[in-house]
Amino acid sequence: MLISYPLLSASQRNASEQARLQHMLNQTRSDEGIYPVTVGNRWHGGIHLEPESENEPIRAIADGEVIAYRVAADVETYAQAQDSVGARSPQQEQDRFDTSFVLLKHTTNSGENTRVVFYSLYMHLRSRGQLTAAQLAQLPAFLRNSTPGPNAVSAPANTRVWRKEVLGFAGVLYGQRRVHFEIFATDSDFSEFWRDRTTIAQGGHGSDDVFGDMHFIIPADRTFAARHPQAVAPHRINLGGNVFYNHLPVGQAGQNTGQALHVVVNLSEGRRTATTFRVLADGRREQLGQPVVQDDYEHELYRLASALYVGCVSAGFEYLRFGRVLGPDRTTRTENWQLIRYSDTAMGYINLAAAANNVSVLSDADFALHWQRLDEGQTARTSDGICDVPTLLNLIGQPPDTNNDGEIDKNEFANHASREDIAETLRFLICKHPSEWDASDLATRYARQREAGGPLQEQSDWDQFEAHVNRMAFWSQTPLATDRSTWHFHPLQFIHHYRKCLWLNESEAVQCLPRSFVAEDHRSRTIYRSTIGYGTARTRINNILADLNKMMRKHAITSTHRISCFLANAIVESQYLNQYYEGGRGAGHTYADWYGRGIIQLTHMDGYLRYFEWRGRQINNAQQNIVWRDAVETNNYDRTESAGYWWSKNRANRTCGSPQPNVQWSISICNNFDFRQHRCTSAMVTETHLSNPALDLVGRHVNTGSPTTTNRMNGLPERRDVFTNVQAVVTDTLYPDAQGTDSLAFPSFMTRQIR
Repeated sequence: MLISYPLLSASQRNASEQARLQHMLNQTRSDEGIYPVTVGNRWHGGIHLEPESENEPIRAIADGEVIAYRVAADVETYAQAQDSVGARSPQQEQDRFDTSFVLLKHTTNSGENTRVVFYSLYMHLRSRGQLTAAQLAQLPAFLRNSTPGPNAVSAPANTRVWRKEVLGFAGVLYGQRRVHFEIFATDSDFSEFWRDRTTIAQGGHGSDDVFGDMHFIIPADRTFAARHPQAVAPHRINLGGNVFYNHLPVGQAGQNTGQALHVVVNLSEGRRTATTFRVLADGRREQLGQPVVQDDYEHELYRLASALYVGCVSAGFEYLRFGRVLGPDRTTRTENWQLIRYSDTAMGYINLAAAANNVSVLSDADFALHWQRLDEGQTARTSDGICDVPTLLNLIGQPPDTNNDGEIDKNEFANHASREDIAETLRFLICKHPSEWDASDLATRYARQREAGGPLQEQSDWDQFEAHVNRMAFWSQTPLATDRSTWHFHPLQFIHHYRKCLWLNESEAVQCLPRSFVAEDHRSRTIYRSTIGYGTARTRINNILADLNKMMRKHAITSTHRISCFLANAIVESQYLNQYYEGGRGAGHTYADWYGRGIIQLTHMDGYLRYFEWRGRQINNAQQNIVWRDAVETNNYDRTESAGYWWSKNRANRTCGSPQPNVQWSISICNNFDFRQHRCTSAMVTETHLSNPALDLVGRHVNTGSPTTTNRMNGLPERRDVFTNVQAVVTDTLYPDAQGTDSLAFPSFMTRQIR
């Protein structure tokens, strides 16, 4: 599941995920369109975004199917803002609004058994009459070629857009450049991916389709030790070969007396960060002290597991990675001693895997921290569009009447609801309520506003309001018409949450196999063009996808940059997922039958035996070793897990490092290559492709065993093209257009692998 924000700012390319979220929150207008309610406690299912400039595009947040859209001819004006001579006052300028929109349906997966279907809406896009020729040229064909008009259009079947593609530009709302953005799911779809952590019994665990941070619910009155039981003096883990893991602070012995704890463990950028929350009586979480940070923990998972779980390193690795064992390998050592803060002033070590401690293990897949579900069925009057949910109203409280006019205006409401403590809680609410884009029951939904003293009590006001809503409505013209109410998420929090997933669905994975790329003839060193068709790519991916995803999740190949580095090499090493054995099958080499197998070629007898030991196998039976060896070529789990083993053992995530800018690479390419003669039969052409310093380092590491070797690397041109292709699919990187501006979702010299 790949997802990105609708605004992709160049300033955020190398920002942390938290910084990206904050940047987007800073572009949200808090004086209007607050999620999930606005002035008068009316339900509001989205937010209003203000791009940094008029030319900043609104982009698709994920691959999706176009359900409906409207291409309006020009800006609309609220009826009461029209005067007799057609002029507009400053106040009337504020009543201008755009009605163009795009509605997308996204069908994806967050794990092997978890289907995620949701919708994204981009409303108040700029009308056709306000677009420049350059802006119009950036739109997908279905919008570019559409005849402008006032009506919503149901898109033809299989009209698709791809993540990062431009859907439009911010139009006008309240006279300002704005776009309304929302994410929602139907009742039936929501039930497939929502998980209520409160229904998980103490000691029980969450979904096996884990992603993101791991969560540990520790009951009250558990005992914490000052030292890790397997630490050696002074207090460190012996990793072997006179190497030690030193980031192991001595804690304080004690108990979390009378207080259950919720501990969130994040592994990223090499570190382990454990943040502790106390569980309050009402179920809310309150942070306890400062997070516990252990440097290099993530990069040292392999050596830590090797030191702590001698019987089966693979299973122990999963204890350290997930807090429980998810794969097929098992260990008799039921231990997972971790450093946890258990009071404001004390931290200590606890065995999170001990049955006696009765610890529940969850992940972000279980919506484990802060998320709350609110149903309009909890309201006093479920048939209208007003929020009566006591939990939400109590949370927001009564905004102060700062100007003492006896009314709460939108600025007073916004200033109150945007307080940091309230705003953060609102972002974690998932609310079921009627869509504001459904005009079929306006009289019912807005009945209270029509009551005496209400803003719409006069018939003329109601008529103008009804006409205004009808110009924006589209619900009845979509397959969603039968779903009066849907589940709404704060769209930025939803995106932030699922950006931690990175489980590739079939379509995303197929796109990672390039349609077009360059390859190098190993004999003549000539670079020539090559292609893979969609059908071939789909067949190859489907054969191995589930095991590939599980392996990347296990071995912390869980950033888009790491995925790009890994897949660029794995795809080339396996002949584009077509050949899981070394060419020539070891002929002429000393390792003979122990030739390279798997996605990243495991080679030499000793290499295989160390892999078998990693999986907890006894290696004293030569015949059994041969069976296991051959399985690395034929069995999907071994094909992938052997690659993950190599990746973690060699700390390739560290080699991959942080994202680095692409650099241009000029190459001479043969368009007509004679494979029998190993020569080009036409003139060479020069093109500019892209390379990346991180890819070159990891490629050398995979191909030669050392990232810093100066030896020639096999398959460098194809690794670079495959890296660029995967990077375009999985990251937020934009690529130069004809003017040299980074605006394209996909590089101009490559072709996306789609049907």
